Amino acid sequence: MSEPRQRRSDQATANAVARGLNILSVRDAFVARRYMEHKQVPEPVIERTLTQPGQRRKLTPEQCVTEAILPLNRRNAS
Repeated sequence: MSEPRQRRSDQATANAVARGLNILSVRDAFVARRYMEHKQVPEPVIERTLTQPGQRRKLTPEQCVTEAILPLNRRNAS
C-alpha cells in the first residue's frame, strides 16, 4: 500500500519541502519543521518528510539550486 503522493502541480509545497530538507541537513528537525509550517505545508507531509527523508522523490533542477544556510553562532557574533 502506498501513501498518496504530493501533486507535482503543487510547486509551492514541493519547493518548501525541498528547502525544509536542506534546512534539515544543516540545522535540525525543529528548524526544518518551523520553516515548513510557516510555508503552510500540510502536517502529514511534514511528518513524512522529517521521518522518511529518503522516500522523497528526486528534486527538480530548480529545487537543487538554493542559497546557503549557515548555522547561527550567537556566542561569537560581534
